[in-house]
Amino acid sequence: MNEIGDNLAVLVSAWTGMFRSGSSEALTAILDENVAWQGVLPELLCSDRTQVLHILERLRTHPPRITRIEAEEFGDRMAISVEGPDFPAISDSGEAQLLAQGAPRSLVFTFRDGRVVRMESLPSRDAAFALATA
Repeated sequence: MNEIGDNLAVLVSAWTGMFRSGSSEALTAILDENVAWQGVLPELLCSDRTQVLHILERLRTHPPRITRIEAEEFGDRMAISVEGPDFPAISDSGEAQLLAQGAPRSLVFTFRDGRVVRMESLPSRDAAFALATA
């Protein structure tokens, strides 16, 4: 059984490690084979680890610069939101469209038995933290 904070430490380490080293091995190890990643728009859905890793491959090639990260664990859910100069500006009217085209900046991860079983991209930090605590 995982201790409080274990999922947060493992995920942040794997995610930032992918950006720093270009290797997704640590992230692959914590993704469940049947992990689902729901994008900001309903039609943006990955339904297994292979599809998720394919999308993340683009981030490994040109990882966004992150200047701020906020992450918090809420039981089996974790919210992470990042900011940096490589993320597009977001307006209220075009928020979902811009996020669909760029790197995800606010995500909720759901863990089961130490593995990520669901990822959800959200249009804002507030939306991610609200979902994680729901």
